[in-house]
Amino acid sequence: MRLNRYIAQCGVGSRRKCDEYIAKGLIKINGRIKTDFSYNVKKNDLVQFNNKLIELPDLETYILNKPKGYICTKKDNFQRKLIYDLLPDKSLFSIGRLDYDTTGIILVTNDGDLSYKLTHPKFNVKKKYNVLTDAKLSKKNIKDIANGLKINRKNILKAKISYLCKVHNKYEWDITLTEGKNREIKRIFNYFDINVIKLHRYEFAGITLKKTSIGKYRKMNKEEKRKLESLL
Repeated sequence: MRLNRYIAQCGVGSRRKCDEYIAKGLIKINGRIKTDFSYNVKKNDLVQFNNKLIELPDLETYILNKPKGYICTKKDNFQRKLIYDLLPDKSLFSIGRLDYDTTGIILVTNDGDLSYKLTHPKFNVKKKYNVLTDAKLSKKNIKDIANGLKINRKNILKAKISYLCKVHNKYEWDITLTEGKNREIKRIFNYFDINVIKLHRYEFAGITLKKTSIGKYRKMNKEEKRKLESLL
């Protein structure tokens, strides 16, 4: 198994992050720093990260129903609540992130290989959201967003948006993303001077919360694992 994949599957981080660790000389094989990305880890190799021995764990993935007011990082300088305080194992890490005030499904795992595949743009993994706003997009706006909204030279935001209904002078939408750039949905609506009041992700890569209550988690079942494998 290639070095970056092995480290990722040990739960150190995503494969992309593990490449950074290798480049920085934080990985040792049998007591010696190894910066060769093509190195294949052998059965009897002793692998260390930050001078600590790491081994392949039993790979596990959980489905968390993230509450509002929690963040998806391991540490926070502002003493905000962390999603990891809701989970059974601190070595898990989230597959992607949800904003502080966004609720809904997020996958947490110790499987770096799975995380890499579910977050890399080339796999076009679908994320579905229920959104409430204070104003309504026009049909032309929706078409422009579907074709790709050019925010600036570097950023093109794209989404499939369906209007659902009007509720107490608020507008409800169903939105599908495949890239999930930082604050993408809010940036799309803000471009048209529309504010997002509520943002809830109800599906990720075909996986749903089912009966998982807000703030609770459950272990991914075999059927859901097979569903993910068929996508990647």
